Amino acid sequence: MKIKTHLGISVDGFIASEEGWPSQALMPTFVPGVSHGHPDFIAGCTAVLIGRNTFEAGLGAPRWPWPGHRVFVLTSQPLPDGALSDVVAVSTPELLLKTMQDSDLGGDVHLVGGQRTLAAFLALDAVDSLGVVVLPLLLGRGVPFSVPSAGRRNLTLTSTRALPDGSVENTYTRGTQPGQ
Repeated sequence: MKIKTHLGISVDGFIASEEGWPSQALMPTFVPGVSHGHPDFIAGCTAVLIGRNTFEAGLGAPRWPWPGHRVFVLTSQPLPDGALSDVVAVSTPELLLKTMQDSDLGGDVHLVGGQRTLAAFLALDAVDSLGVVVLPLLLGRGVPFSVPSAGRRNLTLTSTRALPDGSVENTYTRGTQPGQ
């Protein structure tokens, strides 16, 4: 099991608008589950790892965004009424990581986010692959890619490709950490 991301980021460093819309969703070429290299990325994933806000946004979507995937939610609050019954909700990143490792997932885990969930798993050094789709978009403000508590991380670029709409998909793995 590998934990990996595939998130959109505006050229000026935002993963979502001030209103909470993912940067990719603001692109005129965005098609959920189809565009920006998503089909290639998700092919090996059997589970998703999300924070509570992302989970609730998924519940409110016209269709469930992660059909056929096991769902693991990082939350310290009870799930809302009407939540899916097969969702695993755990209050700490350490316990959630162990729960996923102990599960028979048969594939990789897509860390969907959001920002705090990504920072928590980066802090555990549990993110195996950081996929970033740089979008030809300036937001000016919104939700930044990183939080200060995420700390410094050295990464190794393992692949890059230009996408038809001018976006660039970069994939990084963990590099040597500062001080090593």
